[in-house]
Amino acid sequence: MPITLRQLRYFQALVEHGSFSRAAESVFVSQPALSLQIRELEATLGGPLVERESRGVHLTRLGREAHEQALRILDETNFLELMGKQFDDGRAMVSIGIISTLSPYLLPGLLKRLQETTPRIEPGVVEATGNDLLADLHSGRLDAAVVSLPVGVIELPERELFEDRFLVAGRPGAVDAVRSHCDVPRPEDLARADIGPLLTLADGHCLADQVLGACSMWRQQEVHRGAASLATLSRLVAGGEGITLIPETALPCESEMSPGLRFMRFAAPEPLRRIGLIHRLATHGQRWIDPLAEAVADAGRELTQHARRLVAGPPAAS
Repeated sequence: MPITLRQLRYFQALVEHGSFSRAAESVFVSQPALSLQIRELEATLGGPLVERESRGVHLTRLGREAHEQALRILDETNFLELMGKQFDDGRAMVSIGIISTLSPYLLPGLLKRLQETTPRIEPGVVEATGNDLLADLHSGRLDAAVVSLPVGVIELPERELFEDRFLVAGRPGAVDAVRSHCDVPRPEDLARADIGPLLTLADGHCLADQVLGACSMWRQQEVHRGAASLATLSRLVAGGEGITLIPETALPCESEMSPGLRFMRFAAPEPLRRIGLIHRLATHGQRWIDPLAEAVADAGRELTQHARRLVAGPPAAS
């Protein structure tokens, strides 16, 4: 029996949602209908693809290999189905994801540049965590995403666009306390200064993991996770709740919105995140990729250069 696209789409839905009932709801069929298509796919492939568990389903070895192939086939199929619609009038309808710790700061400049330089690109923007954007790329809901690199997924080509350095942010008293301990601090010096807790974003944000990686010597009991956005973090530390690390791209906006904040740079090499563009393999070589990458890079560099004018680095050694 030949494999059908319906079977592959139902299988992808099952992997994505982790249960037969939720997968059936997502593709608007009954659970028995979805289960039948999965059984027929298993019969064709010669073995079980999933094992039922109390918490949902678990992929077998055959299931993992079949899922990798199914993603490639569905990706190419989705692109083929959309290709004619996208280019009928010479315009490219592109679904772009941007990590939520960058999107509110990058998006205004990005959209302005696309309108000025490449008006035929019509972006639809999704803001989410990096993990959610990767899932949307795999499922074909997104064409490209602006994320922290590296991602390390073969099916998602990467292009680094700019560096986004981290700065200390806190009330003047907290920043002065750091300086009194070490005029040009390294990340590990923060843990030795009496400045209160380190505030970070909630689990699920790659920026939270990057901050904790930079401040790995901080005592765990003095790390407070839970904020949903950099704007919330900025307001908390501006109110004296502790300190945090803010990326350069967020500094121009957050310094204006929270005048009580003071910022300080680290000693070189400064901790940073690398921002880049990833896209589905099926879109490789499409005419919108290069203009989009250039617009993101230009908008990002404008933000970081603005931040570096606002908060200069330490003086060079003589």
